[in-house]
Amino acid sequence: MKNVVIHKVITFVFTEAQLRGYWNEQKQKIPFESLTNEQLMTLAEDMLANSSHSQLEQHILDHGWRVKEETEGQVLAEDDSREHVHVEVIDTTKQGSPSTKLFIDRLSQIECANCGFSFYIRNVNADTTHLTCPSCSQPLKK
Repeated sequence: MKNVVIHKVITFVFTEAQLRGYWNEQKQKIPFESLTNEQLMTLAEDMLANSSHSQLEQHILDHGWRVKEETEGQVLAEDDSREHVHVEVIDTTKQGSPSTKLFIDRLSQIECANCGFSFYIRNVNADTTHLTCPSCSQPLKK
């Protein structure tokens, strides 16, 4: 089974059956089986963009029906071209090495020494002398 996994801050899993149902609702003229892995990823992202909040709940990993086993298997294709999202097509019927990427790694976690507030920031260099804590407004220490 080919599942599409979209990693953002939350991981969404779109099963092959869900993608097939969404494809059929679109009344497409080409058969679902002929879609390439890249087209499956695009379809899953379209499904993500056009789902209501209640519909999205069924796709969130470890929330409701989606379990970790649906994200394990052989990676057939992936798109890591955008810094805020990572998409994979995974064949769950084949063995594969688990993904070792931490997709939030493009962000740096910073914890305020003054109040203990923890937050993430993108594109920060090692020089944090100009940053202040969003919670207590105190300068952040290196």
